[in-house]
Amino acid sequence: MRTSWHNLMKRRAFELKYLASRIAEDVRGVAAIEMAFIFPVMIILYIGLVDITNLLAVNRRVTLTTSTLADLVTQADSSITMADIDGVFESARAIFEPMPVDGISLNLWAFRMEDGSPVLQWQYTNGLSCGSAPSGGDDMESLMEDGNDIIVGRVCYYHEAILGSLFSTGTFELDDELMLRPRQSTTLDCTDCPSG
Repeated sequence: MRTSWHNLMKRRAFELKYLASRIAEDVRGVAAIEMAFIFPVMIILYIGLVDITNLLAVNRRVTLTTSTLADLVTQADSSITMADIDGVFESARAIFEPMPVDGISLNLWAFRMEDGSPVLQWQYTNGLSCGSAPSGGDDMESLMEDGNDIIVGRVCYYHEAILGSLFSTGTFELDDELMLRPRQSTTLDCTDCPSG
C-alpha cells in the first residue's frame, strides 16, 4: 500500500512538474499581457499630447485675439461707443472658432497721461472678469506723454483639458495683455463707456 501511495505522489509530482514546464514554455499569451500593461500608458500619453496641442493652439488664439482687440479699437477716430466695441468683441470671438467662446473674457481700458502719471479714463468688458485694471507702471508710462492715451486690451480664457478632467486639475487660465496708442488721434474717448 505504501508503494502505491508513494507511486501516486510521485506521479502527481511529475504531472505538476510537467504542467509547470508547459506553462513556463507557453508564450502564446505574453503579447496580450504586455499589451494590457502598456495600453493604459499609451492612451494617457496620446490624450496628453492632444491636450498639449490644444493648449498651445488656444494660447496662440488668446494672443491673436488680444492683438486684434487692441488693434481694432485703436484704429477708431477720436471717439468710440459701446456698440462699436461690442462689434469688435464679436470679431475677436470669431478668432476662437471652433473653440468654445463661452468662457472668454474681453477687457479694454483707456489711460491718459495727466501730470506725469496714467489716469484711467474709461473701461469696458464683455461682462466676464479678467482681473483688475492695470496699475500703470514703467511699461505704460514709457509709451505715453502728457495728454496722450494708451489703450490696454486683455483677454482671459479658461481651457478645460481632457486628461485634467480625470485628475481634477484640468482648467488652465490663459491670458494676454497688450498696450497700444490710438492711431488716428492722440486721445480716444468712449462716449458711453463707464469711466474710471
